[in-house]
Amino acid sequence: MKKTVLSLTLAASVLALSACGNAGNEKVATTKVGDVTKDQLYNEMKDSVGDSALQLLIIEKVLNDKYKVSDKEVTAEFEKQKKQMGSSYEQTLAAQNMNEKSFKRSIKLNLLQEAALADGVTVSDADMKAYYEEMKKELKASHILVADEKTAKEIKAKLDKGEDFATLAKKYSTDTGSKAAGGELGWFGPDKMVPEFTKAAYALKKGEISEPVKTSYGYHIIKLEDIRDAKVKGTFEDNKAEIKKKLQLQKADQSQLLAKVSKLIKDADVKIKDKDLKDALSQFTNSASASK
Repeated sequence: MKKTVLSLTLAASVLALSACGNAGNEKVATTKVGDVTKDQLYNEMKDSVGDSALQLLIIEKVLNDKYKVSDKEVTAEFEKQKKQMGSSYEQTLAAQNMNEKSFKRSIKLNLLQEAALADGVTVSDADMKAYYEEMKKELKASHILVADEKTAKEIKAKLDKGEDFATLAKKYSTDTGSKAAGGELGWFGPDKMVPEFTKAAYALKKGEISEPVKTSYGYHIIKLEDIRDAKVKGTFEDNKAEIKKKLQLQKADQSQLLAKVSKLIKDADVKIKDKDLKDALSQFTNSASASK
């Protein structure tokens, strides 16, 4: 699952902690050698996951108050990710100490964070229409990924002299997932690659090789192998809202999410009553103070 910069681990213990309440001496387990009360359970889990659990609960509350994510949106994203996981679904959740309920909760938190990231980011109709047109095409491409521009330019010069793309990819590419196949990436649409890569790839003609393209992964040299039509469900208007959100998230500065959440926490006037957890929100309160 794609996670935003404030994504939190929704471990079973964190969820359990939030459900403990103030039941005091109510027993959660009995044994011949002594009982375990909710107070004991709360204190034990507070020591291990208290700060992260409190962060989670407060962030959920402030984001839920500001932004709306429907059950329908959560279910749709859940079904999409479950399908992508395939037969590894249960194993993946178990590895993260999640069940279906906590997984859906993590999805909702991520969608709320995306709403916060997208808030205030403007996208033009022209950009949205261009993206819709890209949705009608799928590309098959290969690439050579290297760490620096100098190496990328040297490889591009070799290609311009007629050297074989696949051979150079096997020799130079740092992408371990594609180099053995000569840099082949298979088919993809406009939502699969990082924006810089997508823009460069969709600007190419079949058989054409790009100049070095810088992304967060390094420098890519892209070869467009083929183009095919793709089926798009619905008109531009039908897809406009989803396209807008995708482009907003592409344009959004993820480093601003901490500041946005910090402001919401400050506006909510949060007061932590448990002295053992008094520093749980320090990264947010410090961020709010620094942004003044």
